[in-house]
Amino acid sequence: MSALELPALPFLPKHFAAMFRSFPRSFWLLIAGMFVNRLGAFVLPFLAIYLREHEGFGTAEVARILMGWGLGCVVAGVVGGQLTDRWGRKATMVLSLCGGAAVLLALVHTHDALLFAALALVLGSVAELYRPAVAATISDLTAPHQRAQAFAYLTWAYNLGFAISPVIAGWCAKHVGFAWLFYGDAATMLLAAAVLALFLPETRPKLLSSGSQPAFRSLDALRDRRFQPLLLAAFAIGLVMIQFATSLGPLLRGDGIDLETFGRISAVNGLLIVLVQPWLVPRLEQWGRYRVIPLAALLFCGGFALHATADTAWMHVAVLASWTLGEVAIFPLCNAVVSELAPESARGRYQGLYWMAWACSNVVGPPVGLLLLAETGELGWALFLAALGFVAAFALLVMARRIRAEARTRPLA
Repeated sequence: MSALELPALPFLPKHFAAMFRSFPRSFWLLIAGMFVNRLGAFVLPFLAIYLREHEGFGTAEVARILMGWGLGCVVAGVVGGQLTDRWGRKATMVLSLCGGAAVLLALVHTHDALLFAALALVLGSVAELYRPAVAATISDLTAPHQRAQAFAYLTWAYNLGFAISPVIAGWCAKHVGFAWLFYGDAATMLLAAAVLALFLPETRPKLLSSGSQPAFRSLDALRDRRFQPLLLAAFAIGLVMIQFATSLGPLLRGDGIDLETFGRISAVNGLLIVLVQPWLVPRLEQWGRYRVIPLAALLFCGGFALHATADTAWMHVAVLASWTLGEVAIFPLCNAVVSELAPESARGRYQGLYWMAWACSNVVGPPVGLLLLAETGELGWALFLAALGFVAAFALLVMARRIRAEARTRPLA
């Protein structure tokens, strides 16, 4: 893939011009499409509040609906990885975004808890198919030494959109109505699909496009002893991450924080990542990703647990800033590790299984978080999240040890 050719741009600082030239044009088109999609991610951060306050569902019903969405995400991880390798990256992304928009438009007119849970299952199954395809496309378009930075730019684009979308969503929910969250989310998914369909080329390697299916199977990835601890760590960290979209909203509402303020607090997460990540990730790579990732897991999970000690908006902002630093490191560095572990013929399936591990946490995390908060209070909720940080850090240390051991023995073999 050739790098994006930029003319001399005197209005751009030299380091920005160099940054753009260091990646292919297709990479930046993908990043633009993902930014548009994330800019309209209105529904999920407010879903638990919407289900409670607009639809009047109880805790058990809300947990069931969120579990349905999480089960759909598990399906999307496996199916999305298979489609990515067998059908193509671009087609999988366009199908996912268009299908997700259609389901969102159906959800806004649904008021029965059981039907809402069924549609949430379909939403997760369809709207999240694109994730393995996006990660595999980045692996296709970049050299190994570029991948941590490339995934950092992807996370940066996601969070630039997320720094804006909760503020818009909070304003809409308060002044216009919750329905517009669904309409806006669907519209941006369709716009992102149009960008990718019109401008992004297919990047699947030729060896996968020849018509003969590769012999590699998803179970082969699950037998990879280097990959197994990363899946466990992703599940543990995901159990904490999903609380951002489920139990954190009710926790902040219990502290008297209104919808608009909740939107602004949520936006701080994206804003901090936008400001810090492009500068920080290359420096963390120099320090060593296998040293950084376990510490980042502890910081993320332990920091998130500190929301239990906060009782004002500003205290929650300070806590959010602490765990965001851990998040800055976890996602790009772990995605880069997955890309390096995956054979070229199985990039989609490795990334799909990695996303499936996160998705499994979306099944378990919503009911566990909401029920812990309701039954044991903020202290029990916080202790559970902190313990998950130690589980994730230990698994990541085991992963690093196995990768180093194989790297030492490979030359001998």
